[in-house]
Amino acid sequence: MALNLISSIVVFTIQMLINFFLTPFILKVLGDEAYGFLGLANSLVSYGYILTIIINSVAGRFVAYEYHKGNLLQASKYYSSVLLVNFIFCLIICAFSAIFLLNLKEFINVSDALVGDVKLTMLFYFINFCLGLFNAVLTVSAFVKNKLYMISVRNAISSAIFAGLLVVLFSVFKPMIFYTAISALAASVFVFVSAIYITKKLNTGLVFRTRLFRLRLIKKLVSSGAWNSFNMLSHTLINGVDLLLANIFISAASMGVLSVSKAAIMIAESFIGTVGASFVPKFIELYSKQNISALVAEVKFALKTLAFISITPVAIFASLGVEFYSLWLPFKSSEQISFIYELSMVALAPVILIASMQPLLSLNTVTNKLKRPAVANMIMSVGVVLAQIYWLKFHGGGLFSIAIIASIAYALRIICFDVMNAGLNLEQRLGIFYPIFVRNVAIFGAILGLMFWLKTFIQISNWWGFGLYSLIFLAVGYFLSLFLVFSRSQRVMLKGKILGIIRPKSEVR
Repeated sequence: MALNLISSIVVFTIQMLINFFLTPFILKVLGDEAYGFLGLANSLVSYGYILTIIINSVAGRFVAYEYHKGNLLQASKYYSSVLLVNFIFCLIICAFSAIFLLNLKEFINVSDALVGDVKLTMLFYFINFCLGLFNAVLTVSAFVKNKLYMISVRNAISSAIFAGLLVVLFSVFKPMIFYTAISALAASVFVFVSAIYITKKLNTGLVFRTRLFRLRLIKKLVSSGAWNSFNMLSHTLINGVDLLLANIFISAASMGVLSVSKAAIMIAESFIGTVGASFVPKFIELYSKQNISALVAEVKFALKTLAFISITPVAIFASLGVEFYSLWLPFKSSEQISFIYELSMVALAPVILIASMQPLLSLNTVTNKLKRPAVANMIMSVGVVLAQIYWLKFHGGGLFSIAIIASIAYALRIICFDVMNAGLNLEQRLGIFYPIFVRNVAIFGAILGLMFWLKTFIQISNWWGFGLYSLIFLAVGYFLSLFLVFSRSQRVMLKGKILGIIRPKSEVR
């Protein structure tokens, strides 16, 4: 697990650096309106996942569960059934995407000059989506073997392919929006090929045979994964419809500004999710053996580990956000920078809470108890969208009203439902995880206050200064967090896991 965790952090850092350099480059070349369509395209594609996530979101769980119980044939039946159904999903997505692209201007506001470019962008993203369906299923072998570091390395290479091709296209040819989509497709082709290689290399014994297809297994996956589809729909309503609402009720340019303000926040949230996912294979292994006491202990340690990793970087971004945006987007005015920063801070509030409890969300899938969170998320997301539409239509408020409504609802769901539901999933007392959650949030508050205090003693005018002070803040924050988050025995255990990766087990004393 430790190797998976460290590799996911390293690779995500590489991907973040790539996005760090590419985002202002694309934004400067394309402008706010065109850049906004990239975010909108990704949001629209995510609607397709609402359908496909019905089985794909739980496929890894069921395959791993049967595998760890020694039922290799049953695991192969799940594996084969999911691959065949994904082919059907591709056909459905192709039909809907064709209707959407042929009637693009009936659905969204787009200037005539960008229509062709936006259509190509959407087309390549839809193709990329279909390919991604098979990538997710083919890499289940790494999940089963708890070798997620192999996926991390593969993702790092695919990110390099994406960045390299994108830079070449923008440098050699006239700037177009669809370059981003076609670069993403090229990266996905690499992922597809590497997924097949990883599957063969791990040799789990899982096989794909059409004769192993079982409709009853698909029904079982659907009955479980349908609730994940509701969760995905909820996530899309919260994180994707806001761009569409900005496009419809405000302007296409405002949609671009909102997309920019969410870029860094989405990176932070994605980072937390990536690190949190490294704990899931171990959770499933313990749950499949019904070792609940060990699972509870593992979850508590995961909560502390993720908080330790996430708290300081998020606090640094919050305290040095204005300086970051000023250097990152030098072509923006000081007023625009302040506006983007303030929007980002509104969206950052629930991310702080996510960093303090994210592993708890994975217990929904681990225990296959998905109905309660799906219903709760749907109630929240529908309420948020209706409130946003009402406020924009009758009170205005602009982009801030969109961001504030979503953040308040998101935070309330985490505090009042998610933490409690995790205890319920494991049939433990409802408040079992609240002490760690509250402690993590309190530690974040302390580290954040420290960062803002330290900021009063410095002046940043260039990237060298920003990097230097960020490293100093990082060292101070992690040093304090190490002692605030972990007990003495946990620090010893953490040290042992790290040494186990750096040196062979026989050398660790």
